[in-house]
Amino acid sequence: MKALLISNPNSTTQQPELFRHLIPVLRSVPGLHLHAQFTHHAGHATAMCEGLTRADYDVVIAVGGDGTVNEVINGLLGSVPATGEASKSYHEVPALAVIPTGSANVFARALGFPPEPIQATETLAHTLRHGLTRTIDMGTWNDNWFAVNAGFGIDADVIANMERVRQRGFSATPLRYLRVTVRAWRRLRKYPPNISVSAINRDGERRKVAKLPVCMASNTNPWSFFGPLPVVTNPRNSFDMGLGLFGVTRLDGIAGATAMLQMLGANLPRFATSWLKERTFTFDDVLEVDLTCAKTQRFQVDGEYAGDFKTVTLGAIPEAIEVYAPTDKVTPTPMSWVRLALSFFDIRL
Repeated sequence: MKALLISNPNSTTQQPELFRHLIPVLRSVPGLHLHAQFTHHAGHATAMCEGLTRADYDVVIAVGGDGTVNEVINGLLGSVPATGEASKSYHEVPALAVIPTGSANVFARALGFPPEPIQATETLAHTLRHGLTRTIDMGTWNDNWFAVNAGFGIDADVIANMERVRQRGFSATPLRYLRVTVRAWRRLRKYPPNISVSAINRDGERRKVAKLPVCMASNTNPWSFFGPLPVVTNPRNSFDMGLGLFGVTRLDGIAGATAMLQMLGANLPRFATSWLKERTFTFDDVLEVDLTCAKTQRFQVDGEYAGDFKTVTLGAIPEAIEVYAPTDKVTPTPMSWVRLALSFFDIRL
């Protein structure tokens, strides 16, 4: 088995000594021939993977966060098809494997890998030894692919602000995420993007909603993580379905505060959950969706700022890529309010 390991040395938890632990674990896999390369700039992983086939490598191992995974997927899969089906069969391109060394690592954790790089590498070695693979759907935005999530507004604002925090030398702790999210929420209430949604799901059902202050699309369950907290916006969502859409219709008063708690992973009481349904928009197994804002807004893809747009078209492509993944996976569930509060201060129960 020929494997190309692509590593992003700038990801959150990656240190030189980490590879002294990872490489021997991978080399313990019988018959694995490993070739390693480091990325040097944004888009480098995409360039490394462009045009690769199974004749070149059996598997590409992405060592990094969700942004690195995104670049590898865009390189392997190439241009987004207009037919709603993958332009390349997943048998034609190398399979994908992941070792998480980013901050959120949503893709790897949603596949069932531990968030710690060494434990995740041991799990990956097990899947490589036993050939544990599955095919999964991928999301698209305009002419590009995404693996985890995409959205206008608050999530893009949080990502941009957290990037500035990191540039000042501070780590991305749950408490800092909370502070940045609260500031972004205040800005959102003052300057809502007024997102219009037009979507169709696998059953042919069409939904249209206008002037949403918040709308997010996810290809995974959970949508994201705030530190240890799974942010479960669409509980039915999975890699085997279309996209999950989640929107908030109101930001003012208790409705807005409750919606924010749900986004942060709080396990709300039953009465609050029922009440919140009237103030949120959810749509599962979506194959096509157009998002249009009243004016140009920040847009994020897989935890990276993608630019400013007024309109974005999203889609879902079934069985787009083969991935190595463990067979045992724990379905994420929201945390209790107590655990939610304590987790932001890194207090363990």
